Amino acid sequence: MLTLEELKKDNEIQVLIQQADQYLENLGYTNHGLNHIETVSLRCRMIGEKLMFSPEDIEIVSIAGYLHDIGNISGRKLHSIAGSIMAFQLLREKYMPMEAVCKIVTAIANHDEYAGAVTDVYSAVLVIADKSDVRQSRVRSKNENEFDIHDRVNFAVRHSEVMVIQATKEIWLNLSIDSQISNVMDYFEIFLKRMLMCKEASKKLGHVFHLKINDSILY
Repeated sequence: MLTLEELKKDNEIQVLIQQADQYLENLGYTNHGLNHIETVSLRCRMIGEKLMFSPEDIEIVSIAGYLHDIGNISGRKLHSIAGSIMAFQLLREKYMPMEAVCKIVTAIANHDEYAGAVTDVYSAVLVIADKSDVRQSRVRSKNENEFDIHDRVNFAVRHSEVMVIQATKEIWLNLSIDSQISNVMDYFEIFLKRMLMCKEASKKLGHVFHLKINDSILY
């Protein structure tokens, strides 16, 4: 089966990722290029390993994480649907087995909090890995006077960590936020729907989702 490392060597896919991110940069969005997708893909792999996925399923969720935002090349709205269609074509051209392709396509199609639904373990892993990636390095501008609320919240996050605790069946998102830059309420204002999706995703994986910001357990 096609592996993530093989996929990374594909020049056309690299161009697609770069151009999709360039489009979002021109619209003023935070980083959705390699900075983001490599983090998401690594978190997908980590979660899959912690949950004792098979090597093939770990590769599937890792690839879903790597390709999940390619649909932004066609516009931000419904980018998850566009990305799933593009991923289907790309992966079938590389002769990936149809069953594996379907799992990746479904995960990509359902990772957006406004258009998606957590229907299986693959989409659940991708949702948690994607929605947990909040951090300072995703902000493009370092001029705080130019920040919107999304920039401000991301810039305030000094540390972001996902923990899967199999013994107690818990998944934790631990954040360290500089409250001088952004307060906790700002985070909830823009990310509440994402956190609710993480809760749903964790439940699909047989776990309970928790959110800790600084020293406070908020969920």
